[in-house]
Amino acid sequence: MSSSWQIKTIRQIEPAMRLVCLGMLFGLGYIWATLEFGMSHPLPLYSSLDTLISFEFSGHFVYQLQEGMLAHVSESEVGHVFTQREWFFIVGVLISSQVLLAAVMLFCLVIMLNKVYRLYAAVTLFSCGLLIVSPLYLLPNWGVVLPWWELLRLMVALLCTHWAARFLPIAQTNNQALIVYASQTGSAKYLAQRLHDTTHALMDIACISTLTEQTLQRYQRVFFVVSTYGQGEAPDSARRFVNTLQEANSAASHTQFSVLALGDRTYQTFCAFGHYLSELLEKKGYQRAIPTTEIDRMDPQGVAHWWQQVGELLGIHTASELFEYDDYTVVANECLNPGQVHRLAHRVTLFCANARYEAGDLLAVQPEQKDEHERLYSIASYEDNTIELLVRQHIRTDGTIGLASGMLSQLTPGNRISASVREHVTFHPKENVPWIMIAAGTGLAPFISFLKKRQASQDKAPCWLFFGEQYEEHDDYFAQDLLSLQELGVLNRFDRAWSRSDGVYVPNLLQQSRNDIRHWVTEQGANVYVCGSREGFGQSVLMTLQDILPEPQWQSQFHTDLY
Repeated sequence: MSSSWQIKTIRQIEPAMRLVCLGMLFGLGYIWATLEFGMSHPLPLYSSLDTLISFEFSGHFVYQLQEGMLAHVSESEVGHVFTQREWFFIVGVLISSQVLLAAVMLFCLVIMLNKVYRLYAAVTLFSCGLLIVSPLYLLPNWGVVLPWWELLRLMVALLCTHWAARFLPIAQTNNQALIVYASQTGSAKYLAQRLHDTTHALMDIACISTLTEQTLQRYQRVFFVVSTYGQGEAPDSARRFVNTLQEANSAASHTQFSVLALGDRTYQTFCAFGHYLSELLEKKGYQRAIPTTEIDRMDPQGVAHWWQQVGELLGIHTASELFEYDDYTVVANECLNPGQVHRLAHRVTLFCANARYEAGDLLAVQPEQKDEHERLYSIASYEDNTIELLVRQHIRTDGTIGLASGMLSQLTPGNRISASVREHVTFHPKENVPWIMIAAGTGLAPFISFLKKRQASQDKAPCWLFFGEQYEEHDDYFAQDLLSLQELGVLNRFDRAWSRSDGVYVPNLLQQSRNDIRHWVTEQGANVYVCGSREGFGQSVLMTLQDILPEPQWQSQFHTDLY
């Protein structure tokens, strides 16, 4: 698929070719006119110049002398004398157009890899080839310039480029459609960007946090891709826009909209925010173009069906393959708690040469059954190309093993899987501030990444980790890594709660340290990060933190990744 920078650059190719031709036309016209009509002050010539000839232009021979460039017109007379400054200017224009032409050719070679633009790139390369061999670019070295042929060369190149642009699937005018994303974990943003790329920039794209009513009303159609967070809440990025829309007066609008609501059907508040946004927009006078569509865990078939309807509405062809995955090779797979038969946790190490990510990002794993939904896992590493996961083998109520967790837990070195990094901006750790990290079970994974990031950046801000699991003798995940981070001074405080071994839970530890937590947050500006299961752990931790830090001004320092 095309990235936005490619699309923006492709849009500039035809104007760039016009500039190239304009520069060549200037040089051609200036020299031609000068040689044809520059005989107002002919000078006698007393010596032979045959050995000093520079180039021939339309039957006129131009010679290089110490005094400058001379146009020899007859055996005994010399015509216009080009000054040094005049000639440098002409050559400068020609060299500039040549550099621009080389840049266009290089970019065309790059986009040749994309079959969508291959015809356009090939024709443009042909046009560039016509121009790059022009004898104008040999000046002031020897060249034979035939002006009428050069004019024909320029005209053919421009016509070819213009003809190819007619078949370029990129809008050259202002877009009338907008795709908006409201994302908490990054899935909605990723999907919106993928959908946007398939339109070849026939629509604009924006985060809902940048949206205003005025922006909304500038478009004929607006398509929302939104996730639901928490107990049916709007993602953090959507709250300002929702508040603004709630306070706005209802009025008829020509803008049509449709909402693609992302969610997880296992939650009672499945797609609640998507439905709320849809009803709010309709209440404020916007017109519903396509019914609100619910998507369970990024179901590709559901997304493709909605996107096909969008394509029909806009009169564009939509791609059937919206999700792209990379091949990851399994490097290692270690069971961290073999004594916990019904709650096995695996440390899975994967390698992909193209893997780039930030601490806090997620990995979307495609199960072996391609028609199944992808699964998201927190990344527990901080090194490009290598990704570590902490995977709990999920056992369903009927005793069967979950598709993705079962596949990952049974991998052996050398196996390959399909996966893709998902940017999780709202859970990226802040730099140069203290961190309080609170995790239970496999929710520990992103904090391993956090701490390794802090170690790599040599950031000296203090870090405090709370971690809860069942048994100390079985479930002490990443124990050696965390011990090493403590010895290095990266992890300054580490509190653990073992619910089955000691009967202690994470909220108990938080209450015991309430004064220190309050001091870290209010006095030192610490950011608090919570990761783990929403049911039970997440709900109790949030209630405890609200009790410790009730003031709303500290909410901007809280970040959650609850599932």
